[in-house]
Amino acid sequence: MTIHESSSWRRAAVLAAASLCLSTAARAQERAPLPWAPAPLEAAPPPAPGAWPIQLDGLFWVDTGYLNRDNRQPGLPNQQNEYMSGRFVLGAVHQRTVGGLTAKARVELLGLVEDYADGKYGEPHVQDAYVQLGDARWDVQVGRLLAQEVYYRGQGIELYTAEEAGAAGGPVLYLVDFNRGYKNGPGQVAVHYYPADLLSLELAGTYGFETQQNNLGIRPLVDLHRGGLQLVAAWEYLKQTPVQTGDKVEATSQGYGARLQYRLPVLTAGVDFAQAKVDATGIDGLVDAAKSFDKTSLGGWADVDLWRGSLGLGYHFTTQKSVKGETDKHHQFFVSWLQRLPIDGLSLKAVYGYALAQLEDVDAHSRYENALNSVRVRVLYEFR
Repeated sequence: MTIHESSSWRRAAVLAAASLCLSTAARAQERAPLPWAPAPLEAAPPPAPGAWPIQLDGLFWVDTGYLNRDNRQPGLPNQQNEYMSGRFVLGAVHQRTVGGLTAKARVELLGLVEDYADGKYGEPHVQDAYVQLGDARWDVQVGRLLAQEVYYRGQGIELYTAEEAGAAGGPVLYLVDFNRGYKNGPGQVAVHYYPADLLSLELAGTYGFETQQNNLGIRPLVDLHRGGLQLVAAWEYLKQTPVQTGDKVEATSQGYGARLQYRLPVLTAGVDFAQAKVDATGIDGLVDAAKSFDKTSLGGWADVDLWRGSLGLGYHFTTQKSVKGETDKHHQFFVSWLQRLPIDGLSLKAVYGYALAQLEDVDAHSRYENALNSVRVRVLYEFR
């Protein structure tokens, strides 16, 4: 390439970058998404003559990443994974209002980039599947659904990612989610009440059986919000009992947690705390010392919004002490950059994650550490 050609390429690159920056700056600053919460049920507009009664929406994301697990645990080899995973979710909604009362039915069909059609991981090929009835002040949902989010991990630790899994053997973050939803067997119920602009209440529950155990649970939640300040707190209880006569395997799980966050013009930051206790009984009818534990999770996160981009930071710590006497700890950290592209709903996000699991083995009288380093890039497209 000649000097003249090289200069032309540089000028073209500068012009392209400048055009992208100008098109980005021409729009108002966009904010990082808030933690998920249900919205009051809105009245459906009168159907237009000949209009299709179903509304469609959806999203697609794909992660391309690399992870390295440095495992010091005896018998657990190191791991280096190059992976690509993703989901396409297509939602369909039918909604009608009669006399001030609104009925809504929703289903979300799921397609996986890495498709285990044989159910290897028990992954159902549907997300939401529920009916909802009420108005802007109250509503009732029944089916397969997600209750409101309490413990928010930030924009870098997401569902179905290496950052969520963390280091090998590390205790999983407790998210006040024993009864939150998306279970493979039991269904969910949620009642919402909005008594004032600054207050919303949710009473969620779990009912049904899965893997030879009946599930019965409850999860009341309160959400206080005024201006940029928000406090979400919940308590939950879940009882799992045998389906078959003579089976002695059962568990009682309960916990509570809260999130406090504040949203400024450029910065949104929050802190989380949650505590859980699980009492499990084994097949012999005695206490299952490995599955009975006390767990505490706490952490913080921040999003810094810069025009159509957002810098995310977060750190979370979990400690779990089993009846067996083992205390396991898990540190999880991430830094991310979210960039929205000129096409509405389309974005790129790069995430680096680090996790360290500090584990005990009382039988072997030993301690060891497993670590995770991960990096991924997500392409996300949301449409409505």
